[in-house]
Amino acid sequence: MLALVRHHMIGSLLMGPGGSEYVSLETAIALKKAGFEVYLDSLGVRTFDKLVSLSEFYGLSYEEISDIGLGYPDEKVDIVINTSGDVLSGRSQVVYLHYPSFLEVNTYYPAVKGFARALGNLYSLLNSLFFPLYIKYTRVFIANSSLTAWFFNKVYGVEPVIVYPPVNLDDIIGEEPLGFKDRDPRILIISRFSPEKNLEKAVSIGKIVKERKLNMEIVIAGSFSEMNGWYLKKIINEIEENNLGDIVTLRLNISRKELVKLYKTSLLYVHLTPMEHFGISIVESMAAGTPTIIPRNSGAWIDIVGGNPEISLPYSDLNELIEHVVRITKDEELWRKISFNARLKSLSFSRYRYHEEISNIVRKLV
Repeated sequence: MLALVRHHMIGSLLMGPGGSEYVSLETAIALKKAGFEVYLDSLGVRTFDKLVSLSEFYGLSYEEISDIGLGYPDEKVDIVINTSGDVLSGRSQVVYLHYPSFLEVNTYYPAVKGFARALGNLYSLLNSLFFPLYIKYTRVFIANSSLTAWFFNKVYGVEPVIVYPPVNLDDIIGEEPLGFKDRDPRILIISRFSPEKNLEKAVSIGKIVKERKLNMEIVIAGSFSEMNGWYLKKIINEIEENNLGDIVTLRLNISRKELVKLYKTSLLYVHLTPMEHFGISIVESMAAGTPTIIPRNSGAWIDIVGGNPEISLPYSDLNELIEHVVRITKDEELWRKISFNARLKSLSFSRYRYHEEISNIVRKLV
């Protein structure tokens, strides 16, 4: 049986790799493990070297991706899985929805403004025009979270199956996490350097850290594309204008090994993106035993932690976020409780759980 995994999001090319690219790789790996011959047709992965590079970025092994074909195969395809969740990947029997791409961009990325918002709304208009045709052809819609499923059901009256994204815990969960006193006084933020991620908020946090003389540094780490050079420059200028160079540090395109080290040694993890649909980096941080502070208006609060403040602390505004930072850095017992609960909860989101769930859905269709 031949399976084609398609991923044609333009955002991947413009802004750098993110969660949806990772899901496309893991979907191909899952179907390969299930006995399918698998091809990956992706705008961002045209050569095998690129496939290897991307798999290393996500901490995947060479053996897992070595037999995956690239492009559109010559022979007849038995099933197509669209892992970008938009119309650019063409018609398919299975569509994995990462976010409601058919709605105006400020609905799910309120931080986006200016030209980026105009471009996003054009993309959304394209999706809204063609999604009704997809509904007739697609046999299974999958949503990455309750939040995404709610939007889709509200607009189209279709109830997607919810399958949480895969999370690579293999290189994080293997050893006992560092304790409170062994951690670096660091607030970690993992994010792609692009405008929808709301990274300006990190500068605001840095200003408060400086004003209150808190002994904390802030590290923002993640993928960066030259197409977002203007946005990076804006963040750097704001850091310099507020004399925060000794507090806020940017780490661009770091290796998976460096990323995991940051997870394991940071005292706290803060997620900045409002209306986050899921949040793979949140789960990775939890697996490292690093307490997280996340937006209350997010799929992460609903699906990852189940609205439980003993697993993660939620915030609705900057003041509440800072109060959580102060509280948890001064209360070692609270830190330990959240660290333990978060690490335990993270296990339910492993990549192997995703492999099994996505393979079962595809098997039933073919």
